[in-house]
Amino acid sequence: MQILNHIARFFQLVFAIVVLILSIILSRHQYYGKVPSQTSYAAFAGALGVIAAIVGTASLFIDRLKGIISWVLDGVTAIALLAAGIAYAVALSGTDCNDTKVGGSTWDNPLISGGCYYDDDGTKWCHERGVVKKRCTRATADAAFMFLACVACFGALASSYFTRHR
Repeated sequence: MQILNHIARFFQLVFAIVVLILSIILSRHQYYGKVPSQTSYAAFAGALGVIAAIVGTASLFIDRLKGIISWVLDGVTAIALLAAGIAYAVALSGTDCNDTKVGGSTWDNPLISGGCYYDDDGTKWCHERGVVKKRCTRATADAAFMFLACVACFGALASSYFTRHR
């Protein structure tokens, strides 16, 4: 049963790292305006997932970390990743990554467009179209990995709970 805990912690760490990296890439490539709050929260949730995976892995070897400390951290992390995934899914609803034309479903989405601004004439300017498909794919993958990391956190929590006395 202990091997399941190791496997769950491994996937928890990998998925959380992917969420963190994708969120940082999306935020670093925000060309105009502020980074959307969903992206900032996703980066936070990914970092929290990495911390939870490290503490959970350490709890396999350090008895003081076993039990309530790792369970609470895993539970909070799972809820944070679930909330981030839902926020991304809602923000990305109705978008099509193949629709990169100006005024299309991806163009006005702040998670995907990289930010837009209006000049003095009232003309809207957004980043170049070629980047929109790449950003859309990254944002969609980020949302998917948030849900996978959430499932891995719940799996790590369950395996840790069931192996608590061994």
